[in-house]
Amino acid sequence: MNNLFSDEVLDALVVEINSGRSISRPKDALSEAREFHGWTLNKLEVFDLYLKLYRIVAGNGTCIDAFAGTGRGLSTGNGETVHVDGSSLIAAKSGAFSNLHLIERDNASFQLLNIEIMSLKPSQQSKIQTYNDDCNLKIPDLLQGGKLDPSKPCFAFLDQESTQLDWATIEALAGWKTYEPPPTERGRPKACKTELWILFNTYQAITRLWPTDRQKYPEAFSPQTLDRIFGGREVWWDLWQDERSFSALVERYCDRLYEIGYQYVLPQLIRDPGTGRPQYHMIHATDHPSAISFMRWAKRSSDGYENQQLLGMETST
Repeated sequence: MNNLFSDEVLDALVVEINSGRSISRPKDALSEAREFHGWTLNKLEVFDLYLKLYRIVAGNGTCIDAFAGTGRGLSTGNGETVHVDGSSLIAAKSGAFSNLHLIERDNASFQLLNIEIMSLKPSQQSKIQTYNDDCNLKIPDLLQGGKLDPSKPCFAFLDQESTQLDWATIEALAGWKTYEPPPTERGRPKACKTELWILFNTYQAITRLWPTDRQKYPEAFSPQTLDRIFGGREVWWDLWQDERSFSALVERYCDRLYEIGYQYVLPQLIRDPGTGRPQYHMIHATDHPSAISFMRWAKRSSDGYENQQLLGMETST
């Protein structure tokens, strides 16, 4: 795999982002914010670090946060509780995007999200549009509605809590910007599909849909849900017939991303930093070799992120 940036160049690109002004928020909004577990904090740290480098090379594009949540969450540790920016506020403060489209289906979370956005600087607020909607309905609408500039990069953060994300939505994002020509001599593709960072809920949701003891837990099996996640019964049915482990579904999902044209697909296992128990996978799909370098640096520089791929899921060369 050809990475455009060496470790030395990556380190030289690191920039510091000044913290925003501290603005008071309604007490009721703070008390209703959801708690961020250790593995969530690790993921958000990687996202923050990644955008520091992304801004330099691919800034002024569009960010789609499909599950924007409340904007901020609670972190408890060392006997105290602090409020932590979620993905939507991290993206808004990063300066990496000219436009941010934040989608949240839950009404209560959506209201809290808008309160948090009001605390941002006016220049940051002006770039944001929020939608109280199902991302599987809103994202195709955004892609077809002329609100995204096809000449600029697009990054989609698909951080679902369970199995809310439809494969049809992945296909819509991948099909919005396609490219036919091969990479140039410098290794930089002439155009790219929407870059994706997907939470694949292997150990918190998929395992419950794919029971090991099929006779004891026949009702746990949910073929309709798997059809929606993978885009059809034929995609995963052979794994069920062969009685493969639920972990095989991660590899099949990555195969699907390659099939729709992504050049690089990197699955990363996220563990609970306290217990070491696996939680889920974050799957990075992109056409740009620089993005792979950036994500690699962000993971290496973060605390507690599981930086090890599953066997059999290496990137193509």
